[in-house]
Amino acid sequence: MSIEADARVDLTNAYTERVRADLERVDSEIAQLETRLKSLHADRVLLGRLWENLSAVAAESAAPAPNRKGPAATGHGTPESSAPAPASVDGTRGRPARRGSVRAAVLRRLRASDGPMSVNDMFEALPSAVRASGKVVVRNTLEALVARGIAQRSRQGQSVRYTFADLPAGDEGA
Repeated sequence: MSIEADARVDLTNAYTERVRADLERVDSEIAQLETRLKSLHADRVLLGRLWENLSAVAAESAAPAPNRKGPAATGHGTPESSAPAPASVDGTRGRPARRGSVRAAVLRRLRASDGPMSVNDMFEALPSAVRASGKVVVRNTLEALVARGIAQRSRQGQSVRYTFADLPAGDEGA
């Protein structure tokens, strides 16, 4: 029986050493992955800020020139006003704000908010030119930001609220 007991102890020791080595290997891989994840978070924050800036620049460059005063300049109140609205830069007709400008405005407002905002809160806080696009556009924009990881969605009962996504620790300066 002593030989069997020695064999069990040797086998237990071998398994113990193998499990310890596997734990060390897994811990090392986790540390490498955490380092890679931090790097990816920093890249994502940088790309998000670049995207936001580019969206804002695109929205500003696509803004129409101010019209002259009076009904003849705008086409309102004249017989020609029944003509269809001219196509805008992005190919839409008669829409008050481009998608990029809505996205930029929603993103700016979400970033500046003190807490979670509902779609109605966001809609009321936006400039009138953006509000003319409608609540559905604002909600879809918020959902697109959630899908990209730029915003977070939370539910409180039947109410859905949105916040700007928290940056990982150490990424504020990236």
